[in-house]
Amino acid sequence: MAEGGGNSKSEAHVDGSEDHDSSPSPEENTQDSISQRMEHILKSFQDFAVSDEAPPQVLEEVSFEGIVKYIKSGKCKNIITMTGAGISTSAGIPDFRSPGTGLYDNLQKYDLPSPQAIFEIGYFKENPVPFFTLARELWPGSFKPTPCHYFLRLLHEKNLLLRAFTQNIDTLERVAGVPEEKLVEAHGTFATSHCVDCRQKYSQEWIK
Repeated sequence: MAEGGGNSKSEAHVDGSEDHDSSPSPEENTQDSISQRMEHILKSFQDFAVSDEAPPQVLEEVSFEGIVKYIKSGKCKNIITMTGAGISTSAGIPDFRSPGTGLYDNLQKYDLPSPQAIFEIGYFKENPVPFFTLARELWPGSFKPTPCHYFLRLLHEKNLLLRAFTQNIDTLERVAGVPEEKLVEAHGTFATSHCVDCRQKYSQEWIK
């Protein structure tokens, strides 16, 4: 046994020496492969180098009027909108950070560890009462869409709206008539609900 072990060790050593002298190790092959791929990627990025030439001007002027004129020109297609709390404040729904009137300035009554905790899933599982209390105050049906919401619907009706991204959960885009398939409600929506444990879905009416 000892002799066999010695021979095996000697052969392993010899084989290893020969491999080292004649061909790269697997680690070296991997490094070479990664290096080659990185060079290829960097070279491909060079093909997309930023031009020194100024981009063509699309708007006659960077203003509300300039945007309206461009849309009316017929050259503007597949519009993507991105909206937040500001489009709902005129409906009476507070935004988050406005001093004095924002949600974060008016959450002290919920005795939270931090204002953001009311929207954190970990805190919700420990104490869902603050979230549901706030949800009752902001529940759909108490507010009406603003002109901005109806503008989104108008874009859809004119076959110009590709997608409407919103940070709002108030469903006012839906109420205004923007189809669900055009909406990306990034922070969720009051329109849909499910159990965080079993994933069972519940209707808006049931939650209410």
